[in-house]
Amino acid sequence: MKLIANIIFQVQLIAIFFSSFVYAKENKDEELYQIYTNSSLLWAPYRSNCYFGLRPRYINDSPLIMGIMWFDSSNQNGLAQMRHFVNLEDKLKRYSWEVYDPRYGGKENIIDEANNLNITYSFVKTNDGQNWSVRVNGQALNPKKKTSGSIVVYLSQNGEDKTSNIIKIDGPDPNNLHFVGLSKELGDYHISVTDNYGKYFKAVKRTPFETAPDADSSQTSHLAMVVPDKQIWKARDIFQTLITESINQITSSTSTDIHPSLIPSIFTLRNIFNFNGGNFHYIQKSFDMKKDFEFDIIYNHEKSLEKINSENDVTQLIQSAINKINIKFNKKFKFDYKFEDKKSFALETLSNLLGGIGYFHGTQYVDRITELNEDTFEKVDLKNFAEEAPLELFSTVPSRGFFPRGFYWDEGFNLLQVMEYDFGLAFELLSSWINIIEEETGWVPREVILGDEARSKVPDEFIVQTPRIANPPTLFVTLSEMLIKAYEIHESSKSNSNFGVAGEENNLLEENYEILAARIKSLYPKLVKHYDWFRSSQKVLTDDYEEIFDDEGILDNIHLDELYRWSGRTRKHCLPSGLDDYPRAQPPDLSELNVDTLAWVGIMTKSLKKIASILELKDEAKYEKIERNIIENLDTVHWSEENNCYCDVSIDEFDEGRVHVCHKGYISLLPFALKLIPENSDKLEKIVSLMEDKEELYSEFGLRSLSKQDQYYRTEEDYWRGKIWMPMNYINLDALRHYFPDRITENKKNSKDSINKLYHNLKNNLINNIFKVWKKQGFVYENYDPETGAGSGAEQFTGWTALIVNIMGHF
Repeated sequence: MKLIANIIFQVQLIAIFFSSFVYAKENKDEELYQIYTNSSLLWAPYRSNCYFGLRPRYINDSPLIMGIMWFDSSNQNGLAQMRHFVNLEDKLKRYSWEVYDPRYGGKENIIDEANNLNITYSFVKTNDGQNWSVRVNGQALNPKKKTSGSIVVYLSQNGEDKTSNIIKIDGPDPNNLHFVGLSKELGDYHISVTDNYGKYFKAVKRTPFETAPDADSSQTSHLAMVVPDKQIWKARDIFQTLITESINQITSSTSTDIHPSLIPSIFTLRNIFNFNGGNFHYIQKSFDMKKDFEFDIIYNHEKSLEKINSENDVTQLIQSAINKINIKFNKKFKFDYKFEDKKSFALETLSNLLGGIGYFHGTQYVDRITELNEDTFEKVDLKNFAEEAPLELFSTVPSRGFFPRGFYWDEGFNLLQVMEYDFGLAFELLSSWINIIEEETGWVPREVILGDEARSKVPDEFIVQTPRIANPPTLFVTLSEMLIKAYEIHESSKSNSNFGVAGEENNLLEENYEILAARIKSLYPKLVKHYDWFRSSQKVLTDDYEEIFDDEGILDNIHLDELYRWSGRTRKHCLPSGLDDYPRAQPPDLSELNVDTLAWVGIMTKSLKKIASILELKDEAKYEKIERNIIENLDTVHWSEENNCYCDVSIDEFDEGRVHVCHKGYISLLPFALKLIPENSDKLEKIVSLMEDKEELYSEFGLRSLSKQDQYYRTEEDYWRGKIWMPMNYINLDALRHYFPDRITENKKNSKDSINKLYHNLKNNLINNIFKVWKKQGFVYENYDPETGAGSGAEQFTGWTALIVNIMGHF
């Protein structure tokens, strides 16, 4: 007995030791992952609305803010063409990240024909993530033109107290500037702005400048002043005002004509108001564009061991970053030989999605009082708003030029792309969105517009948000895909890969199931809160339907708790659905049942069921039942035998019976696209028939949003009434792979299998058209014309349109 007891005791000791070892390893992995994430994602061009704007992530009290502007200072009207925020009206031929990863850096190229400038920004960081450099390189598009490229860098050490500041240190060379700074959160740092090569614009004549000797374009101009933190985003306006005042002073003091060679000097910033320093600094360099120019901006943290000390250091970091990104990209995406010529397009498109990632911090405007007008369904003005406490959001954006802010329903699609390139980055973005779900209500805004800088780019009618309106919860789609991906890796390996040091590719979160599960578990309460809010806020009053369903003899088969509509639609628009002008029942009615709302609740439920299963929570059975009820309602309530598709439902105002409101298009496909249809359903083939019908949804450029046969096709705004949209094409392609894995094989021209033919034709149509438009116009677009394939809507829409990279590299 003693021997047995001793053996048991030893086994217990081994078990304790092993579990302690595993626990210690998991804690170490978690710690390493967090350190790597915080350091590698600290600095980046997180000011999405700027052509180039830099700030640190999660540093809110005393961040260092940097931006770069430019204009042709030889042109009398040049100041009006000063570039700062990305603006479609600038009509730039190009503004693209050729290669970029927020963990390493990258290269952005801009072609500005109006200012005769081809400018490239190379942003890089040291391996520890502490230090960074921006290399600014410029050349004339037409060297024969006598132009001056005036580059204006601004630095602002934000912070309301005196412990945060930045001051210029005088040195021997007036063109190479040095600054020392202190941030309460970041610590001590140094910044240098040094020339590599280039020639400053020098005036031929100086006679009229006897009264303004400091107006001199032949050397670097510097001005320090005080600008309140909340006004930093007005850097362009402030600069233009200062230059205008300076010009007025100069021109009023001379009666002679100003020689053209003096114009760049007139457009040089001067301290005419005798500012006595401050935390905001302008640095202006005006180059003669007969020759190329280049200068480096270098930031070094005082305590960092990896300093950037020279031009050569910056060059090596640029080469290293580009090499790392190319290696990572080639590992993550495997291109069919037919798409090899499109790899640079794919890398640039992905880079622009990543280059649009922003960190936002500030207050938001919310109206919690105004009721929706559900008597007349007219649009209501949200006038009873209040400015609410600051939030922070780490997010992609749909388009830097048109939508440089976080959009709830875009984000889930965007992250499907990010996830395939950088799983950990995608989870950081996803977590940030989940964290802004209100703990009390479960609401999250459709558009997250934080602070004055973000609000400056938003039309007034869309600034105020209300918790009475929802949006498709696409984040649950992403979360489901992430869980499935990590689970499959976990099951296949049953072990964790070694974790590399900062600077190497990070797969830890993707391959360490325990860390991922723990993080999801911490987010789970907010997900449930949001789920409950979504269901309750979009639920339909079913009193009118009980008698109708009873008369039809199907009441016992209907789950009345799982019928939904989009709250907040108007007569002409259903903005909550994301498919703004997609045709719905007319006239609108409170008893309308929307098939897409039900489908989105279905995917939320399915995702939470998956989480509950992984975390071994008792909620799994509850979600299993709700999911089953939703799937049954989709078939019993929303399937139209007459139209062979899923449709909205309303009550006929004459016979007061149920009527299917069928506008064949994206909402008809959504139950299929979200993989809610049972795999043995006879409805699958009917959905496929709708997809492949050239007179309905199929086109040589992708699936139309609305059937060609619909009376509303291409009418009025023609936004979601026929245009081809990437996210819906993507999830339908993915659903074809899910439902018919055995029938989708090689891409054969003469394939006799209709599913195989549809899949490959649709895939190739999307790739070829989007590439063709990009090749011709230099951008990917918000949507595409179903008749010509031309890009339409916002340009450089590298939010969900970037999903084309997944289609090329994974499908």
